[in-house]
Amino acid sequence: MADLLIQIRKLNGFGAHSLAEPFAGGAGASLTLLYLEETKEIFINDADPAIHDFWWSLVNKPRQFLDCLSNSEVTIDEWRRQREIYGKLRISRTRRGFAAFFLNRCNRSGIVATGGPIGGVNQTGKWKLNARFNKVDLLRRCGRVAEYGERINVLGKDGMEFIESTDTDTTMFFIDPPYFGKGPTLYLDSLDEDYHCALASLLMEMKDDAWVLTYDDCPEIRGMYSDWANIRPYSLRYTASSRRFGNEILIVPKWMKLPDSQSSAVLKW
Repeated sequence: MADLLIQIRKLNGFGAHSLAEPFAGGAGASLTLLYLEETKEIFINDADPAIHDFWWSLVNKPRQFLDCLSNSEVTIDEWRRQREIYGKLRISRTRRGFAAFFLNRCNRSGIVATGGPIGGVNQTGKWKLNARFNKVDLLRRCGRVAEYGERINVLGKDGMEFIESTDTDTTMFFIDPPYFGKGPTLYLDSLDEDYHCALASLLMEMKDDAWVLTYDDCPEIRGMYSDWANIRPYSLRYTASSRRFGNEILIVPKWMKLPDSQSSAVLKW
């Protein structure tokens, strides 16, 4: 999505706006724009305490986090230990944040809350636990985030609460909420239909502000936005478990200019 967001920002004169992700998760788009100097600062918000703690630790306690990564052993025993830490309520932010990171890298499709280990607990699968745990590369990537720490704001609010509390005059929102259809199978804190409807109502009130919304393509979401926003279908390449295409929709205010085509997403308009 980074290429598409860059084009939208240029077409609409948002170059000076900060970029904010209310449902950040991996925050790949925001980080890419930050590294390319396409935005002066980013806001990473996630209501999941463990995901918040990962970002908070990497930005605010980088040495401790990187030490955890350097000293980690990618074994099933360690996977079990990190899964136990992840489930604890009374634990330090850095330990819980690293546990979320470890499980994301070692679980099938990166699903932290409910995913099983790559290769299975007996490690009899084609791929093993360390298939996505290239420690040298992960240290480099995490270290780069830490280098930009002064320009990264980390928050742990509810997504809509975050949107309502942010200065819309100087911020562009990239809103990528949990899927409507398969959310309960992918996220620890999936959103119910009432929340999705409330988010649509909030954005309808903000239709003069700068925001880009992405969703899984389903009739329910189309029905919430079709009367007052622009909806464009597109496909993204996924590589979590196999090379495939996922159909999603891009939703923006009616006044927002969009490019005719984009290199990373396979646009259908």
